[in-house]
Amino acid sequence: MITIDVVCPLCCADNYIDQLIADIQKQENVTIGNVIFALTEEGDTSAVKNRISSVGYTFFSVKKEEFSHSLTREKAIFEYCRNDIVIMLSQDVNVLNADAFYELAKNVNQEVVYAYGRQICKKKTIEYYVRNKNYGEKSFVVTQADVEKLQLKAFFASDAFAAYYRPAFVALNGYDNVPMMMSEDMYYAKKIIDAGYKKGYVATAVVEHSHKMKLKQLYERYYETGKWFKEHPEFDGYKTTDTGMKLAFSVLGQALKHFNIPVLFRWLPDMTARYLGMKKGKSLNE
Repeated sequence: MITIDVVCPLCCADNYIDQLIADIQKQENVTIGNVIFALTEEGDTSAVKNRISSVGYTFFSVKKEEFSHSLTREKAIFEYCRNDIVIMLSQDVNVLNADAFYELAKNVNQEVVYAYGRQICKKKTIEYYVRNKNYGEKSFVVTQADVEKLQLKAFFASDAFAAYYRPAFVALNGYDNVPMMMSEDMYYAKKIIDAGYKKGYVATAVVEHSHKMKLKQLYERYYETGKWFKEHPEFDGYKTTDTGMKLAFSVLGQALKHFNIPVLFRWLPDMTARYLGMKKGKSLNE
């Protein structure tokens, strides 16, 4: 039996907390040690706090202006977790199977110190096809030897559903106390591969995870992504071998195959918003 800790950041989580707790409690073949919710203080959080306390789980509060995806997770792992394997969740994921935590956790060890699970989207939106491309049906492991071939894709990762080997996270100083509002998972994936560790993708550990964004929101998200890459020049030397245009035409091909009219109408403005947002973010201060 594998003993794990669970970390999940929360914000305005009244509509998520019951499902999250149910998903955690239904997990089999693992012993769950500490469950830590990092709760951003926005609005009235008393109901969420009471629900967490009612099942004996732990939370700590973060001021809204002090929240970051990296520092909040770092604090949870450093200060509250005690077991070697930490499952990381986002509040808006739906853990589909009772063995999902086990499937993910059993693939993390002293060599594969970080692994992320498969994310699916049930409704056949553009995001459905994007996730089909990014989260395939076959598991794999990435090492330093794969970086030359995979380039930037070697560091792709997602903390929406991931597992960390805590001793390595502590030894590597986590995210180096760098505040990041996104892509802390990719930052860490590069750290471990550069240090000689391995990164895993576990296709048998499945969650449902989807967003419904307007074009303006999509542009802003990709603008922030481009801005993040601008702020992290350590990724500059890598090519985007399997992103951008390939992803766009993969989505188009899948939509044409299914004769998905709503997606076909949305495809061009959606992909344009992504491209322009990323380009604008990357061009800051040039």
